[in-house]
Amino acid sequence: MKTLHILVCALLALAPIAAVQAKDGPAEAGAEIARPQGWSDKSYYLAMKDSTRIAISLYWPGGQPPSAPAPAILFQTRYGRAGHFSNKAGGDPQRWRDAGYVVAVIDTRGSTASFGPRDVDIGPDEVADMDAIIAHLAGQSWSNGEVIGAGVSYMADTADWATSRAAPALIAAVPRQADFDAWAHLFFPGGVRNDYMLSGWGSYTREIDLGRDGRDRGLDCRLRVGDCPELFPILQPVDEDSDYDLVRAALSGRRHWGPDDYRATDFRDEPGLNGYSLFDSSPAAALDAIRRERKPVQYWGSWMDGGTAEAALARYRSAPEVPMEIWITGNNHGHQVGADPLLPARRRPVPSEEEQFARNRDFVERVRRGERIGREINYYVLGAGTFRKTASWPPANVSREFLAFTSGNRLSARPAAGIDRTDVDFTATTGKATRWTTQFGTPPDYPDRRNEDRKLLVYDGPPMTQDMELVGTPVVTLHIAARTTDPAFFVYLEDVAPDGRVSYLTEGTFRAIHRKPADPADLPYDQGPAPHSFAKADAMNVVPGKLMRIEFALWPVAARIAKGHRLRVAIGGADADTFRRHSKGQAETFSIHRGGTKASGIAITTRPWTG
Repeated sequence: MKTLHILVCALLALAPIAAVQAKDGPAEAGAEIARPQGWSDKSYYLAMKDSTRIAISLYWPGGQPPSAPAPAILFQTRYGRAGHFSNKAGGDPQRWRDAGYVVAVIDTRGSTASFGPRDVDIGPDEVADMDAIIAHLAGQSWSNGEVIGAGVSYMADTADWATSRAAPALIAAVPRQADFDAWAHLFFPGGVRNDYMLSGWGSYTREIDLGRDGRDRGLDCRLRVGDCPELFPILQPVDEDSDYDLVRAALSGRRHWGPDDYRATDFRDEPGLNGYSLFDSSPAAALDAIRRERKPVQYWGSWMDGGTAEAALARYRSAPEVPMEIWITGNNHGHQVGADPLLPARRRPVPSEEEQFARNRDFVERVRRGERIGREINYYVLGAGTFRKTASWPPANVSREFLAFTSGNRLSARPAAGIDRTDVDFTATTGKATRWTTQFGTPPDYPDRRNEDRKLLVYDGPPMTQDMELVGTPVVTLHIAARTTDPAFFVYLEDVAPDGRVSYLTEGTFRAIHRKPADPADLPYDQGPAPHSFAKADAMNVVPGKLMRIEFALWPVAARIAKGHRLRVAIGGADADTFRRHSKGQAETFSIHRGGTKASGIAITTRPWTG
């Protein structure tokens, strides 16, 4: 699994690398391998308890073993160890190295150069390996006994998982852009299958783990040893493996899961054909242990990156005793590109990459000094370009307001009874550069949505009489009937400027069969407002034409809504470039009831903006 990532990589491993050896010529036994940028200072296999060999790379500060014992930063990846250092001088891993830390990068079990099958990403054996890896690093002669987990996307998930282990040497973690619940926060948000991510990411990772490049260049390390060097940085042999025999042995006959394992799954507790549910691989599945171990974390997400902001907030709510600093930005998945839809010309990340690392390092150094780590949420405000801080979500001094759908396609505190009907346009889309594409390398870039909104049913609020801060988790309530037995709803919250420009703020997706409300006490973690179990036993049939009450949360958001601007709710039944089409391939019509006891609308939390 994943960004996730499970989780998908920040695409360090996707950059083209010049061949370091002739494609058709076999590597000579015992020959010295050319070492391009990104090659580790030391690499070797470490045997796990079941004798499976895991590939480890070490990058020394200054390229030499430290003269005094040093802490280790641990990245557990499934995209190839060298990918962290092959581009842009290594980014954060190189910054840790420059700061005097030993950077240890692991090819997780069954991925790229490590041995073992890959029946699932972040499976039980991979999680158990963390104990041996952490203890091994802490016990080395160069180590001061301190290990810190870190990484973006899949590496963030593994860092988060590590905090559930009873490993004394792991003193903290910095998960950046993690998927706390990979099923709900990435692959099936609201129960709607994210085909773009599950199929694209799942197919790519399977290819690289089978010794191919995943980009249709025809490279295959298992078939031709001359192809192996050209797969760097996805594949790097360990130091003893100059002829690639060990890498090819690790790849040979590897058992591996694929997207087809989950093609027929519909529920969070439903295993795929590989025997594992996507939730099984999620850090949320280890919540009890995370709460027991209480490892301090600095946890990053973004309003514009899949469900990573909600992932951070869900972990914060669900583990109240764990020291935790949250940073939620408006950046892309790798935090290198700004993605604020209200400031579309600003593509610089906020904070800058250097400032992000400074916050990461400061956190780790405070932990190492034994300072108390508290609990706080630092969040970026879209349209304002600034950060604010709170101890709770939403902040304590906001006002809650229910804006009902009313006549004339308006949002109002005083609804008028009626029914609005809309035929679903299955060509509707949020585009090819969205919060869902960023985990596979394309940064979010939401254009003016006024033309796309013509395909949707929209409701507009009144103009703001002063600048307001929209901050919290919006919740939509629909009293709705559908034409088919399997509808899915796509609801967008948008900003409409006086000149007519429509800017995306956030969204929510929901498949009607999951509409049964859940008792929060029965859920594996605190899902926030309007929770649902997404369990198979709780599925509810949809009867065509029969009225349903459906309540679900949109993704959380913070945005400054300027004076004169309006809020808009736009409702559709598809996002053609990202999600699976439901409604069983049939034409679909929604009938939304409003007013009286059937008031459809959206609940938001706001407060006056103070700059």
